[in-house]
Amino acid sequence: MQNKAQILFIKVGKVTTTKLENQKRKELISGIKKYPVQKAYLKRTGFLEDEQADLNHHGGENKALFLFASSSYEKINKQCNTNYKIDEVSHFGENVVLSNINEDDICIGDVYKIGETIIQITQPRQPCWKLSANTNKKEMTKFIFESGLTGWYAKVIKEGVIRKNDMFELIQRVEEKLNISILNKLIVNPSIDIGLAKKAIESKYLGKAFQNSLNKRVQAKEKDTQFEAYHT
Repeated sequence: MQNKAQILFIKVGKVTTTKLENQKRKELISGIKKYPVQKAYLKRTGFLEDEQADLNHHGGENKALFLFASSSYEKINKQCNTNYKIDEVSHFGENVVLSNINEDDICIGDVYKIGETIIQITQPRQPCWKLSANTNKKEMTKFIFESGLTGWYAKVIKEGVIRKNDMFELIQRVEEKLNISILNKLIVNPSIDIGLAKKAIESKYLGKAFQNSLNKRVQAKEKDTQFEAYHT
């Protein structure tokens, strides 16, 4: 596992309204469109200059920072035949884009130093319909969910400034078996390792939203329909 990376891009944005055509919903009201900046101040609930529209599902202290791997951008482009640029507006709502580190390398509970800040990883991003709406690609949400190229959230332990090119360095690891890739596989199909799924649900480091979803998945098995409305 890699335990060090570089901040390639920092992105922040305000809530905007985008009219949608030929989709189930008529408009996208969201802070998903974020733009590159040289530096930003990270407080307990996220970057000072950043906004979220749906505070029930985005933002808050447990999802203060959303990080994404540059290699995941490359994999999405290759597998979806797209050409999304990491140096432009955020296509996936990312706050931070990282070099040479990905979902295999990051575990829940991990504590990282970035610039002046210290953060702790809480959970994978749970993709919703807004990914398809923002990318104008109908199957994008489903693809992100099934591929596990989700990115991940963190909470803030120490506030401060993060700058482009700052290092992202691991300080502590507490749940080495529960990386983001594994959690994404378990949320799709917990039966691949029901023991590990239960370990994740019981972990005090796993974000409450993901914990609730995974628990429902384990309990309801194939009858679970929680993602049908959220993904489309």
